[in-house]
Amino acid sequence: MKVKTYKNGKNGYTAYLKDLGTGWEAGFTNGSNKPIFVGNFIHASEANEWYTLMNDEITKFNKKFTVGANCPTPWYTTFIGGHLYKHYYNFINRVLTQHSRRYEQMVERETKKYRQLNKNWYPGEKAPFLKAS
Repeated sequence: MKVKTYKNGKNGYTAYLKDLGTGWEAGFTNGSNKPIFVGNFIHASEANEWYTLMNDEITKFNKKFTVGANCPTPWYTTFIGGHLYKHYYNFINRVLTQHSRRYEQMVERETKKYRQLNKNWYPGEKAPFLKAS
């Protein structure tokens, strides 16, 4: 589990990355462990990449949008949560495009191989795909 803490005025925040079952969870919570942002991943490399990007975004956000000591905490958590979700979905769109492209190429390659193999099969060898009853 990776943890990084942040302080903004009197409020403390925690960014974390932990393994969760067969996947990983990256999140951002306030001092009372109320989740502000939660993202789930299947691949460790993507989770680590997002965790690094998330920490960079939190740092940039706090430098760009400094707040005073009397800043309303609920408003601030909504603001930073929205910012993190915006960047999270941009990251996910980029990652999903890569996965989609890879699997489209794999299916294309395997279809081509099937057509080559299909030329050598006799009609009696071909068995229909039946549903199990």
